[in-house]
Amino acid sequence: MASVQVTNQLTTTDKDIPTPNPNDGSARTRAKDYLLDVGLVNQPISIDLFKDLSTSFDPYLQVFQVPKGSRGANVADGALLLAEDDDSGGFPNAKIASSPGTKYSNGASFPLTSVPGVDYVVRVTSYNTLTQVPQPFTLQVSTPSGSVTLKDPITGAPVNPEGSSGVPVARFFDKTAGGHFYTTDPIEKSDRLTNPSRFQSEGDEFVAPGDGNAKVERFLNTASGTYFFTNKPGEIQFVRTLPQFRDQGEVFNSYSTAVPGAIPVYRFTNLARERENSLNITHFFTASDEQRRAVQGRSDFRDEGVAFYALPPA
Repeated sequence: MASVQVTNQLTTTDKDIPTPNPNDGSARTRAKDYLLDVGLVNQPISIDLFKDLSTSFDPYLQVFQVPKGSRGANVADGALLLAEDDDSGGFPNAKIASSPGTKYSNGASFPLTSVPGVDYVVRVTSYNTLTQVPQPFTLQVSTPSGSVTLKDPITGAPVNPEGSSGVPVARFFDKTAGGHFYTTDPIEKSDRLTNPSRFQSEGDEFVAPGDGNAKVERFLNTASGTYFFTNKPGEIQFVRTLPQFRDQGEVFNSYSTAVPGAIPVYRFTNLARERENSLNITHFFTASDEQRRAVQGRSDFRDEGVAFYALPPA
């Protein structure tokens, strides 16, 4: 899967437009546009817009079709509107995909699928007037194959969602499975933050570097409901041979060696879980020296050293 993610905010300096709500009369809101370049044709395009959970605005997505190579601050003005969505992705997000709430128009395919010779403009806005700014949001675009790039509509330069500072990796403790889960994905974060009876949020454990040279692969252990993470090609190939593990693909960047500014992320095997059932191969990862020392002193965990390198949390 190809995916790109941007974290930004709507502000008073963004484009001033009428609200998408047809009942708002002359009400206005703000919008931020991104050019979307999809590398392959015939690719279903999935777009998710998440608001910050601490804010109250109603996120709204619009997708326009423009000629390939289009540029300009007003590139979407008069362009062909293909799809729009308020909250078919479920609170607190809007979603362009095969969701039944998405509105398609002007002959757009269902779901939205890339065609040759065009780019797209993804517009992030609010359904109603913004009563307060700034309003933080996260935008994620995915296709099954190829590449996806979000660009500045004026310069055409790629928008780097990670840059040198990277993307925070959140850690959650799954009270049901008895293991930890690590993710940069806003959908997965939102799902777990809205289910505190099962998932305990433990904050950002480390930062996945935007310029990392090794992708971390994630595996679901179907026997235990826990997850295994590794960036080592040999381990990836070996775990794929274990019948209880399901490969979930690459989930975030890392470094394979200790580059300047990087910190080690340590891995421990939970021996107590394996004593319960030999298939319950469960691991704990931490970038904290304090946590590492605490777990090293426990007889029910085996220290496996450095799993990979990342950046320190802010």
